[in-house]
Amino acid sequence: MINKWVARLTAITICGVLALGFWGYKGFSGSGKTISKGNSSNDSAKNFDEQVNILLIGADQRLEETKFNTDSLIVASIDPKTRRISLLSIPRDTRIFLTGHGYIKINAIASLKNLEVLQNSVADLTGETISGYILTNFQGFKKIIDTLGGVAVNVEKDMYYETGDQEDGYINLHKGLQRLDGEKALEYARFRHDALSDISRTARQQIVLKAVAKEMVQLSTLPKLPYLVPELMQAVSTNLSVKDILAVAKTAVGFNSSNVISQTLPGSFLEVDGVSYWQVDPLDVKKVVANLQQGLTTDRVIDEEPVDLLKPVIPTPSKPLPKVPGNSRDPNGTQSSDYEIFNVEASQTTP
Repeated sequence: MINKWVARLTAITICGVLALGFWGYKGFSGSGKTISKGNSSNDSAKNFDEQVNILLIGADQRLEETKFNTDSLIVASIDPKTRRISLLSIPRDTRIFLTGHGYIKINAIASLKNLEVLQNSVADLTGETISGYILTNFQGFKKIIDTLGGVAVNVEKDMYYETGDQEDGYINLHKGLQRLDGEKALEYARFRHDALSDISRTARQQIVLKAVAKEMVQLSTLPKLPYLVPELMQAVSTNLSVKDILAVAKTAVGFNSSNVISQTLPGSFLEVDGVSYWQVDPLDVKKVVANLQQGLTTDRVIDEEPVDLLKPVIPTPSKPLPKVPGNSRDPNGTQSSDYEIFNVEASQTTP
């Protein structure tokens, strides 16, 4: 009986921590409390006997704001048949059509409409049914990581940036394999001030998710589960019912943390009327999603060229720095969201 409840608690926590293990550059600055309630626990649970897809959202929202942009979008797919969890990161600058607004960046949908419309838009983009969303915040993330005792991450390079936020105002990490507490793990997941900007940040978010999943299956974690669950419930907002969450958790029981794969949605730079976008081909998106569900990923993420998103990019005369929204080759200046003037030499440090 004890083992049965341990398995259930582990699965519930993994389900929630999957939502908590990634963030964008900005995010919640509040106390970590749930911002809105999901469906009632009396709602009938969906059928999760087949693969289930859940949208994980990190938002650029302050407590007093009711409208906000979404900085991080990951579709987490849980397949009970293959016992595989796949993570598809959708870059924040992805160009998408929104009825009544024309072509916009996908991160603006929540502000212009609401999270349900965002969920439906992601479903249209991927061709997959999205069962619900889980919205996350910074403070909850740090609490979960700290309760776990930290996570092991191999930081690929020195990272420093002043975010300007009143809390979590600095990113200051050194290269190497290390155990990151909640604050440092958050810094790693937020960092995007390098040659590939938000595109490389998506890969870091995936690394944090995998590190959390690996930590969850450690024997030393089991006694912490009763403390993790209430922290978890305070740190997320979702439109899934309690029954839905329990059903997903039950599906995830017995999954191996090594069977978590990830992919950043491939695309290319596009400039339209002074605004830069991440342009994706709708047919290619469907192919990428189908391959990911088969356990197949691609490193041809930028302009159909192979690239290591975490390896410092060294431009040459024959192969210049890839152009992505927000990096030093983005010509749009302040008209493009998150544009930064980068010191290219800073990205030329040895891996």
